[in-house]
Amino acid sequence: MAGWITLLAVFLSSTVCCANSDMISVVSNITRFSSAWVRPVKDWSSPLSLYLDLHVLKILDVNEKEETVKLHIRLSQRWRDEFVSWDPSWYGGLSNFTVPASRIWTPDITIREAIAIHRQYSDGYACIEWTGWVNKVEDIILTLHCDLAMLLFPFDQQKCNITLYPQLHTEQDVLLYVDTRRRSEFDRKGHGEWDLMEVKVYTYSQKQYSHLSFQVELGRYSLFYVLNLMVPSAMVMLIDVAAFAVPVNCAERIPFKVTLLFGYTVFLVLITDILPPFRDTTPVLGVYLVVCLILLCVSMGESVLLLTLGQPDSHTHTTPLEKIIQRVSPQLLKTDGPTEHLRAYRRHVSRGLRRSFALRHGRVGPGLCGRGCVIDRLKEELEDVSEELRKLNWVNAQRSSRLHLMEALDRFCFKLYISTLAVFALSLTLLWTLNR
Repeated sequence: MAGWITLLAVFLSSTVCCANSDMISVVSNITRFSSAWVRPVKDWSSPLSLYLDLHVLKILDVNEKEETVKLHIRLSQRWRDEFVSWDPSWYGGLSNFTVPASRIWTPDITIREAIAIHRQYSDGYACIEWTGWVNKVEDIILTLHCDLAMLLFPFDQQKCNITLYPQLHTEQDVLLYVDTRRRSEFDRKGHGEWDLMEVKVYTYSQKQYSHLSFQVELGRYSLFYVLNLMVPSAMVMLIDVAAFAVPVNCAERIPFKVTLLFGYTVFLVLITDILPPFRDTTPVLGVYLVVCLILLCVSMGESVLLLTLGQPDSHTHTTPLEKIIQRVSPQLLKTDGPTEHLRAYRRHVSRGLRRSFALRHGRVGPGLCGRGCVIDRLKEELEDVSEELRKLNWVNAQRSSRLHLMEALDRFCFKLYISTLAVFALSLTLLWTLNR
């Protein structure tokens, strides 16, 4: 029994070896006239038609600082070898087979924008059909240079070219065409921060070489930057606008705005790593952040300036704001006749002179004050009290007038501030919308 099993094993192994030997001999017989060093055409004056297709599998990385894009692509090549063809009925229905690419002639296709090319297999394989058509498909990790336009960041769309051309063969030898048979829909989503928007194909000839250019259009997924950069800045600006509701003479208004400005400055320092670097053109988002910072500084400066200009002078009892308005537009202030403070000062001097005159002529002295004198004293005291009340009312009226003036200027600054914010926001929206 053991002898029969051994004999069967030897028979099967010999059959497999014969089958392998037959396949090797068939492939060698079919490709005996094809050479890996000679262009596979029978007429040397006719160019070889090479059909190419490129499929973007994954967007791996976009480096804005170095202006490089890293892609995982699948490059398909198809051409006809005129020295390789057979009748499948002669070889047991064999319609195609696969051989190492080094065994046959392959086109020397290169990528103009490539910085680094990493192929999954150093020596790939090619599939040969019975009609003589050769198909070669290879996966490539491609790092290419791309001129990135960062003006509309983070709503930017980048266009990168992948230009294929034969490195040595001119257009008299090899002509490039788009392989429409293999064109398929590409995956728009699932590329991390970026979306694959569109892939366009162009064919042209340059310096006697046939070129095939694939333009890959990438769109940035901007929700991350909107939520982490634009929305916080907009909320800070809304809080600053709400701070105008605090009375202009309130002592807490300036510290509140200083705190808001300091917090926004710290926020800008923390997000420097999120913003991409730029060289020639400042992104609109960078302008947006800087303008928000400038508006916060202007808002704080407006509050400080109004409070400073509203403080009265200890000698003239007038504010710098009143002096400025009086010089610019005197009709806004009541300046007819002496001021109330000057009239009060004159009344005070007049009472003092009357008392001094009475003491000098002996009209008022110790022990000589009668009923009339007491009445005169009471009258003078009442005049003093009345003068103090008039002075207090005048001070309150002056303070109220200054407050109304400061509030009027603050309302004007608030309207100007809101108008500037609205124009700025509308300009940014139109710029981002029209350039998409």
